[in-house]
Amino acid sequence: MVLNRFTVSFWVDDVRSRYLAYFSTPGREMEMFYDQRYNRLYFYVNGQATYCSGCISTGNRKHILVTWSGTADANGVGSIWVNGQRVHTFSGVSRGKSIPKGLPVKLGQRYDSSSTYSFTGEMMYFNLYLTYVTTAEEVAKLAKATTSDPEAVLPWGDFIGGGNGDVVLYPEYEIYTKSFTTITCNANNMTVSLERAAFPHLIPSRASLKDPSCRVIWDDNFVNITTPLDDCGTSVAYNSSVATYTNFLVPDIVNPPADPSDTRGTVHAVINRGAVALDESRLFISCNYDLVPHRTIAAYAVASSRYNIEGSGIRDFKFEIKLYHDASYKQAYNDREYPLHADSTERIYAEGSLTSGGENRTEIRIEKCVMTPDADPNYSTQHELIMEGCGVDDTVEYHDSPNFLAQRFSFQAFRFNERPTAVVYMHCYIDVCSADVKGTKCKIGWEACDADEEEA
Repeated sequence: MVLNRFTVSFWVDDVRSRYLAYFSTPGREMEMFYDQRYNRLYFYVNGQATYCSGCISTGNRKHILVTWSGTADANGVGSIWVNGQRVHTFSGVSRGKSIPKGLPVKLGQRYDSSSTYSFTGEMMYFNLYLTYVTTAEEVAKLAKATTSDPEAVLPWGDFIGGGNGDVVLYPEYEIYTKSFTTITCNANNMTVSLERAAFPHLIPSRASLKDPSCRVIWDDNFVNITTPLDDCGTSVAYNSSVATYTNFLVPDIVNPPADPSDTRGTVHAVINRGAVALDESRLFISCNYDLVPHRTIAAYAVASSRYNIEGSGIRDFKFEIKLYHDASYKQAYNDREYPLHADSTERIYAEGSLTSGGENRTEIRIEKCVMTPDADPNYSTQHELIMEGCGVDDTVEYHDSPNFLAQRFSFQAFRFNERPTAVVYMHCYIDVCSADVKGTKCKIGWEACDADEEEA
């Protein structure tokens, strides 16, 4: 078989490295590699090279396609595509020539180099075709090719036995959930979009979230579904800094997956007559939200701003700190009254509150407040007011708050010896918790601080 035109399509999730060899043949009849020294992606045909600069980034998952035609009328033309975008075109590369048959193709390493120049990362769905492509539609079609694509003359299935260098060869469908799904994490819901072609086992008219009443909407190309963070069976788990909201998509609620207690078959046997297990068929959906929004204010001057929490998505919280005239908390200082002038005998009455991004099932706790004579929260000179939800300054007192989305406290004003005339800045961090979950930090409350002091 002689190749006077070909297309190579493959997926990689490469590790940032000085040098990455994607594929090669003994005499550079076909070769592609990335050289970080020059930020260039090189492509060779019959020893003749072309390259593009800055057209690719490493350290992420991407689809790469290169296509070439050396027929007499084609003039050695071709192009390189990354994630469906044409990033480089060329001509005059091995024009009028062909590639001999029977050449071995090596993945993850150049034939003429040592393991020093090996690929590191994950490689998937490398397929070689006897065709030349020119449109984004053709590229998108080849990007979805599977292990045994009948149109490929050298299919991915031929490489499943292994690759060279530190190459992880991923199994069938692993790429689908990461490359053909889109999830958007909003302040109050999660939205997922799936390309139907990548999920042949999904029946849109019978698909749902964990709660069967939460159904999907679909068209010829996509399946879309939105779940509120507090509905449709969505669960939430907390660690010290992140809340993870999780649900899953059931592809067919008429024939739902089996509960793990179904023991009619076992995966350790040769065959299994048990129902398809839940973990084998459901598609998990999750969004992470940071639980520690941070607010910096000048203690005797205050400013409010939006705080973006970034995890798997972005959730917009607006956390404010206001200062009040007295313990009645009836009148807050307005912006024109800042900076306040306070001497060491006065008390400062503060309120931290979540004014947006929270809902009825949310509550907060002020986790930490530190004071500095500079706007930098990491300034070397600091004085701690509140740590782990408890006042550590002897003058801190807590006051009743109007609701779960606010917390009030006061302390006696002071000045820093290092900079006695400087404005004193307050840097506060809060925990945001679900009001329905027991045992969260927000449930402890400042009353527990008093109890700890009594026990001590």
